[in-house]
Amino acid sequence: MRDEGRLIEELRALVREAVAERRGLVAFTRLSGAELDRMARETERRALERLASRLPEDVRVAPLPELAEALRAMNRELEALEAREGLRTESRALARDEVVWQTFERVAALLGVL
Repeated sequence: MRDEGRLIEELRALVREAVAERRGLVAFTRLSGAELDRMARETERRALERLASRLPEDVRVAPLPELAEALRAMNRELEALEAREGLRTESRALARDEVVWQTFERVAALLGVL
C-alpha cells in the first residue's frame, strides 16, 4: 500500500507539472491559437506516455486501475482512428488531439489535480 501511495503522489506531481507547462504556454502570445493547442496536446501526450510507463501491470489501489483503463481506452480510440479510411489529415489530427485532451483531463481529475 505504501508503494502505491508513493506512486500515486509521483503521478500527481507528473500531471501537475504538465498542467503548469500547459498553462505556461499562454506566455507565447506570438503563437497562433492552433499552434498553442498543438503544443498543449504535445505536453499532454508526453505526460500520458510518462504516466503509462510508470504504471505497474497489476494495479489494485484506486485510482490506479481507473488510470490504467483510461490509458487503454485512449489507445483503443487512437488505434481505431488511425484505422479509419477517408479522413483528411487535418481531421485525423484534430480527432487525435481531442482524444488525448479528453484522456489527460480524465487522468488529471482521477488524480485530483484538476
